[in-house]
Amino acid sequence: NFLQNGKKNIKNNFFWRNCMLNKRRHPRFPVIKDFGHAVSIGTEKETFPGIILNFSAGGMLLLMYSDIPVNAEVSLMINIPKMETKKILGKVMRSKFKNTMWEIGLEFIEIDTLDSKKINRMAIDFNDCETKIALGALDICKKECSYYVLCDKKQKI
Repeated sequence: NFLQNGKKNIKNNFFWRNCMLNKRRHPRFPVIKDFGHAVSIGTEKETFPGIILNFSAGGMLLLMYSDIPVNAEVSLMINIPKMETKKILGKVMRSKFKNTMWEIGLEFIEIDTLDSKKINRMAIDFNDCETKIALGALDICKKECSYYVLCDKKQKI
């Protein structure tokens, strides 16, 4: 019984779900603060607006009003606080209709090395914070954190 409850709690805990059970090559972090951050995704034919839900140095999850077909190649630049990238090339890996919008999963196929390092640093800082919160640490937040400007946790100083 204890193990079953433990497994259930672990599955519902953000830290365990996204850090310990995450099989991605790059750690991901959420971008939603208020209503996310807008981005324009360009294909060969047109440009589509989208909202970044989360991203990593390897890709991102977007909400869009338009569908972009799986395997379509796209280009974008990210412009969120403390993170402005050069042009990134990506590929649509999944497209799923949810309610009135499309959830689009992109994999980055070409990204500047420095941009990739900055994104990874933000993801590591975010996940370190989640770990400290899960473990009950008291000294969680630091203004030097690269995720600080996106953070809306109650522990933020």
